[in-house]
Amino acid sequence: MPKGVSRLQIAVLCLCALAAGCDYIKPMSLNAGKDASTDIVIPPHVKGTVAEYAAMVGGGNVPVQAYGVVVGLGDKGSSEVPASLQRPVLEYLAKQNLGSYRMGTASLTPERVLRDKDTSVVLVGGAVPLGAPVGTKFDVYVTALPQTQTQSLEGGVLMPIDLSLAFRGISDPNTDTTIWARAGGPVLVNPFVDASDRQQAAKLLTGVVAGGAKVTKRQAVRLQLRRPDYQIADLIQKRIHTRFDPNEKVILSRVAKGRSRSVVEVNIPDDYRDDYRHFLELVSHLPIRFGRGGWEGFARRIAEQMEMPVSDHRQSALVLEAMGKQVLPVLQGLYASKMAGASFHSACAGLRLGDNLAVEVVLRYANSAESPYQLPAIEELGKHPRLTRAGPVLRRLIDDPNEQVRLAAYRSLLKRGDRSAIACVKLPGQFTLDIVQTQRDYTVYATQRDAARIALFGRDMHVNRPVYFETPDELVTVNAFGDSEKLTVFRKIPSRGYISDPVKCDFRVSSLAEALGRIPEPDENGQVNSLGLTYSQVVGVLYRMCQAGDIPAKFVLQPAEAAERIYVGAATVGRPDLPKN
Repeated sequence: MPKGVSRLQIAVLCLCALAAGCDYIKPMSLNAGKDASTDIVIPPHVKGTVAEYAAMVGGGNVPVQAYGVVVGLGDKGSSEVPASLQRPVLEYLAKQNLGSYRMGTASLTPERVLRDKDTSVVLVGGAVPLGAPVGTKFDVYVTALPQTQTQSLEGGVLMPIDLSLAFRGISDPNTDTTIWARAGGPVLVNPFVDASDRQQAAKLLTGVVAGGAKVTKRQAVRLQLRRPDYQIADLIQKRIHTRFDPNEKVILSRVAKGRSRSVVEVNIPDDYRDDYRHFLELVSHLPIRFGRGGWEGFARRIAEQMEMPVSDHRQSALVLEAMGKQVLPVLQGLYASKMAGASFHSACAGLRLGDNLAVEVVLRYANSAESPYQLPAIEELGKHPRLTRAGPVLRRLIDDPNEQVRLAAYRSLLKRGDRSAIACVKLPGQFTLDIVQTQRDYTVYATQRDAARIALFGRDMHVNRPVYFETPDELVTVNAFGDSEKLTVFRKIPSRGYISDPVKCDFRVSSLAEALGRIPEPDENGQVNSLGLTYSQVVGVLYRMCQAGDIPAKFVLQPAEAAERIYVGAATVGRPDLPKN
């Protein structure tokens, strides 16, 4: 076995790579009204649409939890397990083939694993996104239990665990509930924490597994009529069918099915599987009653509303987009609007409907440094992989002086599958390393949502020499004398009380990141060329080396949209990606 990584940790990393393969989504505010028994206040852009008559409910943002086990903590875990969790946690570990002669883990019994301070029992929680198809990834959050003596989750790996419905926000391991998702993978903790500061130490007990959960249960998304009405339910079904499933007979429609005078069930079409949230928004904004002038008069009234300063331009544009290609002449009249919001959002709607005239407008906003719609325009371009004209624009923006523009262009290029300016190196079971070709100042960017990625912005980013770097906990040491041709890197193995064999790599930061993070595998001579640190540990090393000046780059951590649920109060200390209290 490679010296430096425990057998259990390697096994867990491999299991996690197969199990989880992360997307936290905020609840969609599609219910525009009050209780169905009262009068409903309808915004102008909603009047006449599905949202006036029904609210999207069911299967949305399902809170899921489980008690799991994190391994790889060295001596900072805990051997304590609350009495109420002893039996279910032992049964869970037995299902992971621990203590199995057949699987070669006879010595790693569940009882031994729990007694080891290399492990910690944790609460795992997340939210299955509204309408998410089976296989959709989302983030999960991990918290050490207060009844244990766990000191830190840094370097930990969450063993694969099934997530079930959390009743009233509480997971009961003794309750047999339906499994909604499966999670596992390296835990990322706050890299800005100063472990020597007691006020910050509590933040080491929480973390996120970015993109570490995968939906396993199909959700039924329903439109609940505010007032039961067979005629309205049938009309909604037919309109959804006509717009999104026109080649099927209404009675056999795969997209919408009327279940009663109160409910219409909605299914995600294959064409929208990768953009299901947008599909659900379109369904909610789909007009079902046009009033005078038919659909054309309805569309023109929406366009007139968009020319008003107080208009909700995005929502109104969704109404027009939901109507389909027939409204393109109306949308085209808004592209040159003096209202920037009307111009931009109508162009986005036109682009999604395949209008070539809209391309110029969106590209113009993407190139406009003075416009508040520059970043949204760059993001929109990432949603259209077949739009060839977007590629050169995004590649040019990789060199923009604005850091946020560069990051947005990078994310859109990734989404389009455009690797012309990005070299991707996959470290199986760990993270993806991207080397972004840019002439601008060096930047190291790390994600904490959706998937574990480290991006190095800048050609030939090197570690400065000479260098002697050591993490505060002495876990990792990087050194090289002034005339050294290679970096020497080694790590401490707290659980075993020894130091790993040294690993040699060149001075490129990409080479160092690989040496730190790749799971060790002996070569033909029995030597290893990597240390197998977790994603969180690698991010921590790169951040601190940037801070120390050993890597001549700015470090940027992706903001965490849902982190406020965990990082509250004192937990925001040292978190530049979160708002201050």
